[in-house]
Amino acid sequence: MSRRTPPSASRAALVGSALLSLAAGVQAQDTQKLERVEVTGSAIKRSQVEGPVPVQVVTRKDIERTGASTINELMKSIVSLDIFDDGELSSGTPVGSGTAIVFMRGLAETNVLVLLNGRRLPINALYDSSGAGAAVDVNSIPLAAIERVEILKDGGSAIYGADAVAGVVNFITRKSYTGFELRAGYGISSRGDGEERKAGLAAGFGSLAADGYNVFAGLDLFKRDPIQRSDRDMSSSADFRRFGGPDSRSVFAPTGNYVDADFIPIPGAYVRPCPPAQIGADGLCRYDFNASLLSAYNGAERLSGMLLGTVQLTPGLQGFAEVLASRSRDTFVGHPAPDYFLDGNGDFFVGRFMQGGPRLTQRTANLLQLSTGLEGTLGEAEWKVDVGQGRSRVVNDDRNYFTYAGVDQLDATSLTNDPALVESLKVRPRREGESKILFANGKLTGELLQMPAGPLAYAVGTSVWKESIVDTPDALSQAGEIVGSIQQAAVDAERKAYAFFTELNVPVTPQLEGQLALRYDHYPNASKTSPKVAARYLFTPAFSTRASYSESFRMPSLKQLYGARESGAADFSNDTLCAAFGQPAGCTLSGFFANGSNPRLQPEKGRTYNLGFVLSPDGGFNAALDVWQIKVADQINTPTIDQAIAAGKFAQDAQGRIVVDTDLQNFSKARVQGLDLQLEQRIGSAGAGSFTLRNDTTYYLKQERQDGPGQPWQDLKETYAAPKWRNLFSVTWELATWANTLALRSTGGFYDTDEPDPAPGTRKVASHHEVDWVSGFTGLQNLRLDFGIRNLFDRMPPFSVTNASDGRYSQLGFAELYTNRGRFFFLNASYQFE
Repeated sequence: MSRRTPPSASRAALVGSALLSLAAGVQAQDTQKLERVEVTGSAIKRSQVEGPVPVQVVTRKDIERTGASTINELMKSIVSLDIFDDGELSSGTPVGSGTAIVFMRGLAETNVLVLLNGRRLPINALYDSSGAGAAVDVNSIPLAAIERVEILKDGGSAIYGADAVAGVVNFITRKSYTGFELRAGYGISSRGDGEERKAGLAAGFGSLAADGYNVFAGLDLFKRDPIQRSDRDMSSSADFRRFGGPDSRSVFAPTGNYVDADFIPIPGAYVRPCPPAQIGADGLCRYDFNASLLSAYNGAERLSGMLLGTVQLTPGLQGFAEVLASRSRDTFVGHPAPDYFLDGNGDFFVGRFMQGGPRLTQRTANLLQLSTGLEGTLGEAEWKVDVGQGRSRVVNDDRNYFTYAGVDQLDATSLTNDPALVESLKVRPRREGESKILFANGKLTGELLQMPAGPLAYAVGTSVWKESIVDTPDALSQAGEIVGSIQQAAVDAERKAYAFFTELNVPVTPQLEGQLALRYDHYPNASKTSPKVAARYLFTPAFSTRASYSESFRMPSLKQLYGARESGAADFSNDTLCAAFGQPAGCTLSGFFANGSNPRLQPEKGRTYNLGFVLSPDGGFNAALDVWQIKVADQINTPTIDQAIAAGKFAQDAQGRIVVDTDLQNFSKARVQGLDLQLEQRIGSAGAGSFTLRNDTTYYLKQERQDGPGQPWQDLKETYAAPKWRNLFSVTWELATWANTLALRSTGGFYDTDEPDPAPGTRKVASHHEVDWVSGFTGLQNLRLDFGIRNLFDRMPPFSVTNASDGRYSQLGFAELYTNRGRFFFLNASYQFE
């Protein structure tokens, strides 16, 4: 195997390895002897530069050069991660507002495993009952604490278990530190809003080598002011006709629109006179919800702390403990509640009770991650055990809401109801959620034997854990009695699981290295064995290829298994159902449908294939190309009534009633294919400093789904918010105490529809490009300054009709791939005390 001296950290990130230079707190004593470090994607420490699987490493220096203030902002500079930034842009969803989740490989957020220092984190407790949003809220992880991010761009279930279908994102914090550091930062948009203020400190004392211990503590505060929709041209009005789009102003106008027997608004039929400027082309009175109150970029207030301790108990035994705690507070403002109301004559109209005031939601999210353990040696082998608990708690406190019984006592179109009566009828809905994971892990690694090309290394281990979720809306919300809110069901569920895994690193020849891994996971309702086979072949010291095959899985979330179920009456016109009950074709049968959770759900199953090439000749040039494919079967989805009947999901209950089960089922498939390309060129000059040119590209070749057996495959590539490519090109110039980085972030265009298989002539949203500039200065003793401008040329996102017209999206006028913050200035400073 190659034993070359490792290249720079940027090259390490390029070729996807966690090199010696990236190991936290480790410095080589002998530059010819490579320290072995553990890399995401393997349980075996390694000293080779490149491995058989693609791992991207984003170092602390890389993070600083993006100018990102949060992990969510950092993800926009990592092209292998997908973007759908609804949580930071929308303020009206009880599940997702204020959150940030990771997407990857064109699959849902539930297919990405997010780790902190290699350990699982609890997921967002308030995720949707369908399973959407059942992922880690990375806004709860402080960016200032992160030393590096390792991204396994391959299936990871053979090492990590469930959920690692698309890949693994491992946030790694500082492990040790000696000294005292103060940090501060300030940022503001060129329009004078969206102010960001941050401050932090880090302190550490003790040396493992000299004192036998090290303690490190960090504290960080981040605060951001919101940006109002009314302060940006595109989002200043929901009447998007000025951009060639629809008039999306709401028909739930304060003056009221009468409705017909089918509850369809009647043009020109107003409860009270409608101001002429609010009358739409269709004759309906409309309300411009974008013109006031709503934010285009949510505010945030986050406080986080970290405490790490390591003690050398004996020469071969270390103890450690880690604590990470964070608290986020967000306030979301919504318009007064829209709904259907009755006038004095008993006629229905759609309106909005303005006298009730804007709806307010105070969201408080707390994350606490605790772990402790021991690691040491057993002969030539190394072992590690750890136990811990992660807890995510979210509370939504709402104000200025009413019950249906209360609002019926008021004139919803009036501003002169008795104020005392209005206040007395207000209710304060509250929703509390808590997601927990308790875990214990054990691992043994070592060398089985010495082969001609090197040692045959192994890892074996086991994990046991317990997941639980408690989601408790208040009684009125559970009963669906809150005006302008959705009915919310309570959930209290848990499960226990255990796993065993083994891994081998096989040096077949000096040029050929293999990785074999196998993991068995046992859950109460299913078991899964996940294999992985990977290999790397070194043709020359400058050129190698790698290939891997892995199987992965995603377990149904606890809400998908044990959440709410509901039923309703329905008439069925289906020949299969008619024949099953002895009726002629074309008959109509009365019965019930039942949907919601399903305790019989099985895991979603994935298969990942990867083929990569790495080129690193002399002269500072490096390149890596990986072509990958993921196939997912048994995806969980809600079938239509006809699909459920075709699958035989119907029966008669004890009373003889026909019941069709349209609850969540394993019946969909997906297949995604693409490539990752990384290029880097380093140029050094004694007088002019050094230049580094880098280009990262992720390109989708295929993105398809199949909604049930026998259904056609549907093409999702380049549909709404699913661009075919993302690219990051950067130039870094380093000279003495200065470092300047200019980066171009580019996102491909897409068809302006969320329907699959876009027809020829479908409107396209243009590609979008933003340039960032960051300058770092270290010329003053112990002081580091970073000044920069994100979106240097103040580019605004391209207009999207789909976003503007569909209430399921943010209705800011552009896809959730971007923000309309515009040009943003920032200055960060850090000072280290000696």
